[in-house]
Amino acid sequence: MAVGKTDTGADNASTIMRQVHELYTRADEGVVALARSVGVSTIHSPRRKVNVLVIGNHSAGKSSFINWYIGDDVQRTGVAIETQGFTFVTSGTKKTLAPIKGDSTVMLYPYLEPLKAKFGKPLVENLQTCVSVSTKRSFPMVDFIDSPGLVDGDIMYPFDVNEAIVSFADSADLVFVFMDPMGQALCSRTMNVVKLLNARHFDKLKYYLSKADTVTNPKELMKLMVQITQNIKENINNQHGLEIPAIWLPPKQPRQHAAQESNDRVADDVNQISELCATIDQAIHQKVQDNLSQVELDCRAVLAQTQALLAKDELEIAARRSREVVAVFFAISAWLIPLVAFLTLMVECEEHLPSAVRDAEYVMPAVHVAYSVFQPLLFPERAKPDLLTLLKLFGLSVLAFLVLNAVSSFTRSRAKKFTPQKRSVIAKWKSHEQIVQRILERRQALFLEYVRTYTAAEDL
Repeated sequence: MAVGKTDTGADNASTIMRQVHELYTRADEGVVALARSVGVSTIHSPRRKVNVLVIGNHSAGKSSFINWYIGDDVQRTGVAIETQGFTFVTSGTKKTLAPIKGDSTVMLYPYLEPLKAKFGKPLVENLQTCVSVSTKRSFPMVDFIDSPGLVDGDIMYPFDVNEAIVSFADSADLVFVFMDPMGQALCSRTMNVVKLLNARHFDKLKYYLSKADTVTNPKELMKLMVQITQNIKENINNQHGLEIPAIWLPPKQPRQHAAQESNDRVADDVNQISELCATIDQAIHQKVQDNLSQVELDCRAVLAQTQALLAKDELEIAARRSREVVAVFFAISAWLIPLVAFLTLMVECEEHLPSAVRDAEYVMPAVHVAYSVFQPLLFPERAKPDLLTLLKLFGLSVLAFLVLNAVSSFTRSRAKKFTPQKRSVIAKWKSHEQIVQRILERRQALFLEYVRTYTAAEDL
C-alpha cells in the first residue's frame, strides 16, 4: 500500500514539474517570453529534476552508488578506475552508446555556461553525460553529478577541482559527501572542499560513511564514525545536528541461509541507505514546492517590471508633450516680433506708404488699433520715435527673432529624445496583467493538485 502511494506521489510530482515547465516555455504567453518582452533576462525555466552532486575521497564508492540507485551500470567502477572529470547521469528515452562529452553537455545543461566561461576548455573537456532509460526508484526525477575522486599528494587536475566542485554545488539541490573506512576524513583536499562547501551550502551537505560493510566489528565501526565526526567538526562551523550515517550497497545475490538472513537483518538496521534514498525523495518534493513558489515570484517580477515600463512610457509622453508645447510657445513669440515691427513701420512711416494702402477702408484703421495696443510698451513717452530709435527697434527685433527661433528649435530637438513606445508594444504590456493572472490561477490549481495527493480532499 505504501509503495503504491509513493509511486502516486512521484508520478504526481513529475507531472506537476512538467506542467510548471510549460508555464515558463509557452511561445507567447510563457513566463520567460513575458520576461524577455519587458527586458528581464534573469528569469529562466526552473529545472524539472533534482541535482545531486556526489563528492568524496578516491574510491569512496560514488560511482557504485549511482549505478546501484538507478539500477544500471552506466559508470565504470573499480579501485583502479577513478572519475577524472564531472559526469552527469540522467534519465532519458534512449540509452547513450557513448557518453555525451564537452560542449554537448553544456548545451544539455545551459546553467553550465558560467562555469564554461570561468574554467574554460580544461573543464569542458572533462564534462560528460550518460543517459539511462532506467526508471528505478526516483531516478526519472534526479540528475546525478559524479565528481572526481579527491586525493592528496602530487596528483594534478586539469582544472581547479576545489573551486569547480563548489561552483557545481551552486546549482545542486543536494551534495553527498562520501567517506570510506580507508580514507575516512583524513584527506586534506576533501576537507578543504568540505570547508568551502560548508561556508556557502551547509544546508545542502549530507555526510555518509560509505562501504561501511567492510568494517565487520560493530565496535570498530562506531569508533570509526566517532573519529570521522570529530575530524569533520574541526573543519566546519555549523556543527549542530551533524550526522554521518553508515551506508553500503545491499548484496545483489539473494539470501540463501537462515543464519546469513539473520545477520543481514541486523546489518539492515545499521545500513542507512534507505534513509539516503528518502532524502532524495524529500528533495524532489521540496523542489516541486520551490518551483511552484518560483512561478509566483517570477510573475510578480514580470508585473513589477511591466508597470515600471508603463509608468516610464507615460513620463516619456508627458515630457515630450511639455517640451513640444514650450517649443510652440517660443516659435509663436518669435513670429510675433516681426509682426510688431511691421505694424510699427506702417504707422510711423504712414506718409511714405502708397496711397492705395493709406486710403484703404479697413487696412490702416485696423493697423492703428493693433498698434495702439503695444505702442505704450515700445514708446512710453508718446513721442514720435526718430530714425535711430526705429533702427534700434528693428535690430533688437531681428536679434529676438533669431534667439527665440533657436530656443524653439533646441526645445523641439530635446523633445525628440523622448521616444514613447509604439501602441502595439504598450497594448502587449497592458495584456501582461491578464496573462499573469491566468498563470497564477494555473499555479494555484497545480498546488492544490499536489496537496491533494497527500491530504484528504475534505480538508482543503
